[in-house]
Amino acid sequence: MRSLKFALCLLFSTGVVFAQPIDREVNDLWISAGIGTAVYSRSGLSYGGSLAFAYGRGVSVGLQTAYFFDLEDRVDVLELGFLLRFYVQGLSFYSGPFIQLSGGQALFFRRDDVTFPASWGILLGCLSLGWRFFLDEMFFIEPFIRGGYPYLFGGGLSAGIRF
Repeated sequence: MRSLKFALCLLFSTGVVFAQPIDREVNDLWISAGIGTAVYSRSGLSYGGSLAFAYGRGVSVGLQTAYFFDLEDRVDVLELGFLLRFYVQGLSFYSGPFIQLSGGQALFFRRDDVTFPASWGILLGCLSLGWRFFLDEMFFIEPFIRGGYPYLFGGGLSAGIRF
């Protein structure tokens, strides 16, 4: 008899249960284009543009490329590389201060003789410090400074969109 009472209590004491949404954070996909400078020669600055494509929140992994023009008509540089970005505030952030490591290949071209493959190239290594500011929910700007090899230092400003 006790087991029958227990079974009836279980049967009639059911409540309504609602599913709770999972509060998971979706990773970001972002694309940015920028302008910048780099000291590739002892005589002056090189100026150019860049494009980056990456995925991740807190830590982003992606590809980047940049082309720098030497105003003294000596050598232009094409940078092709990978990026690994860490947002300083933690793994759930996709804005604010960041540290970015980049590596890849720097290809050098004489302006009068741009051929593929390049005349010569060298490994590229870079450490960038920057800050991502959102203009609204999707668009952002990022001022940054960077140092590395084979150039000495540089900086710039990029603007992008996140999906």
